[in-house]
Amino acid sequence: MPANLPPTYYKLKHQHETAKTDEERLSLLEEMLRIVPKHKGTEKVVSDLRKRIAVLKKSSSAKGGKGAGKKGYSEHIPKQGAGQIVMLGPPNSGKSLLLSNFTKAKSEVSPTPYTTTMPVVGMLQYENIQFQLIDTPSIMQDFISPAVLTLIRNADLCLGVVSLASDGLLDELDVVLTVFNDQRGDAEVGYLVVANQLDASGASDRLEILTEFYGEDLHIYPISAETGEGKDALSQAFYDTLDIVRVYPKAPGKPIERDDPIVLPNGSTVLDAALGLHKDFAEFKFARIWGPEWHDGQPVSRNDVIYDGDVVEFHL
Repeated sequence: MPANLPPTYYKLKHQHETAKTDEERLSLLEEMLRIVPKHKGTEKVVSDLRKRIAVLKKSSSAKGGKGAGKKGYSEHIPKQGAGQIVMLGPPNSGKSLLLSNFTKAKSEVSPTPYTTTMPVVGMLQYENIQFQLIDTPSIMQDFISPAVLTLIRNADLCLGVVSLASDGLLDELDVVLTVFNDQRGDAEVGYLVVANQLDASGASDRLEILTEFYGEDLHIYPISAETGEGKDALSQAFYDTLDIVRVYPKAPGKPIERDDPIVLPNGSTVLDAALGLHKDFAEFKFARIWGPEWHDGQPVSRNDVIYDGDVVEFHL
């Protein structure tokens, strides 16, 4: 039976998607619930609205009631590390477990849908750098948190997460892809797919189906957030997809160290490396470089392109 929702409902839904505070969202959700016709075709819509209202009321209470709700929260998360990676997925795809087990962040893990109501940030270690990994509220057919939309537009890389334990993973990935493509616009945002719960019963069969439908168009990485299987390959994929290089500054007269690299976009120059070290280094007198593409200690110009693993010595 069709839902036959009134036009006013869709107007309120749009206002909800652009609302800036939890107080506004709660008010709009309550009004949406009030005007929804109550019949068999709207049972799922009504149930979802009630769940989201309960989540917001609980969140508002935890923050100290209505007074705290008026302040809202920032949907912008400053970038840290070698790249900001935003996870997108349906309920129970395992995003929270992935964040908790792959970083030191603690995102609440639960089989209950929409447990994550706010973005949660963790830092994923890869060799001698870190990636900023963000867990987000789940994407559902009829609800997307505005915070998710903002994060997609600002991310360096988006990670679609689906569960190999779900028979509906194709439809779920299609919803996530639609949201991603609608929001990224002309922005240069990379996209990878994580097929999580590789250890689930029937996972290999579902992975085969997923690869058959999406394997030619998307890079798919099977993992188990529970056991850590696939983590190394996924971390390497982050590095490759972000298209970055690591450059190591060397102090004159000191030995080469490779502990704290400057991370730059591929194609960066010696001057970019100097600025990445400190703005004062932009006026360096000359620079020397070590690396596979150079003679050891070779003098380089400000506009010479640097390569991954190069060591640069700046003389002020």
